[in-house]
Amino acid sequence: MGKDTAFFVLGFCCVILLSGCGKSQEHPISKVILEGQYGVEGVENIIFTFYKDSTLKVEQSGIYEFGKNSQGKNILKICFDDITRELPEDYNFTEYLVDWDRRYVYLTLDVEPAGDSEQEEKPKPMALRLLKGTEGISKGEPFSGTYQIGGEGSDYQYIFSKDGRVLMEIYEYYYIEEEKLTLSDSSGSTDYTCVLSENQIKINNLLGENILSLIKK
Repeated sequence: MGKDTAFFVLGFCCVILLSGCGKSQEHPISKVILEGQYGVEGVENIIFTFYKDSTLKVEQSGIYEFGKNSQGKNILKICFDDITRELPEDYNFTEYLVDWDRRYVYLTLDVEPAGDSEQEEKPKPMALRLLKGTEGISKGEPFSGTYQIGGEGSDYQYIFSKDGRVLMEIYEYYYIEEEKLTLSDSSGSTDYTCVLSENQIKINNLLGENILSLIKK
């Protein structure tokens, strides 16, 4: 998978993660019911699983490791590239500074300052709450544990494995009526259009531009 495709797919997952239009959190049963697993065309590490009750689980697998940045501060590095198709030297890791308190681990994007301006907006930390397993991020060594991303009621999780793998899970509701697709979660909802066939779902933005093509497994 090329870098452009990797960023595009990850960007779509971010759209899901950041969807929040202030719409009602009611989740009616979809007019069109889907069931089963779908992969993203051209990508091996993302799975969409549709269920009869109008729920949807999106899983993206990757790898993680610990290290230090140029200032010697502890960082967590996460890569959601399709590692089945990439060479190790091509992996695109996102680096996070690590902090914690009694309730949460906080990950803050580690970026080089653009200048000396005090007005420069700093990245906001992402709060992770341990759901089960070992709290290993603060210790900086491989571990097995599941974290909720965000506060109570969040539909997003990171699942870390001791062998260096990490899985991001997003739990959604889907609603399809004719060619309209709505994806909803604890942050809100986002509208798309879709074209369904026997073994494929083409997801487009509201301008009709294709975002993803899902192929049934």
